Amino acid sequence: MTKIKLVLVAMMATVLAACATGPRIYTDADPAADFGRYQTFAFVEGAGKNAEAQYQTLSGQRIEDAINTAMVSRGYQLDIHNPDLLINFHLKTEEKTRSSPPVYMGGYYGYRSGMYVGWPGYVEPGYVDSYTEGTLSIDLVDRQTRQMVWEGTAVSRVTSSLREAPNETVRAAVASIFAQ
Repeated sequence: MTKIKLVLVAMMATVLAACATGPRIYTDADPAADFGRYQTFAFVEGAGKNAEAQYQTLSGQRIEDAINTAMVSRGYQLDIHNPDLLINFHLKTEEKTRSSPPVYMGGYYGYRSGMYVGWPGYVEPGYVDSYTEGTLSIDLVDRQTRQMVWEGTAVSRVTSSLREAPNETVRAAVASIFAQ
């Protein structure tokens, strides 16, 4: 019986750890949009292209492929001539810095009056953490009305392990966005 409990606890810990490392997902939908009437989609002409060079990046192609797979798996069909929905996406990275000042440990004696001060060795050092944050936004636009009907965004810290597996990273991020 205890082995089963240990296995269940280990499985729950693994699931929670996996959830904690995934991107933060934000979605928003037009409450008046009738998604049942949309059957086809296409990408806007500039989706995933480098603005200066006017070519599609490798990341842009990966994102487009993942979105295409997500849309087709939901029953939509790609129609570049007369789509119901137009899809645009944006990928942005930003260098961020997070810092914390040093914390000097002190305390209060509950059984004595007054405060005490910790020894100089009782200092929690501050830190400065520099990292890259990536944001992927996907927009679905009603082609006839030119109104956005749905928007999904994934925000995550870009780590070396994510950079080493770009295909899996993009597929997971897009799947997480569409799962919402």
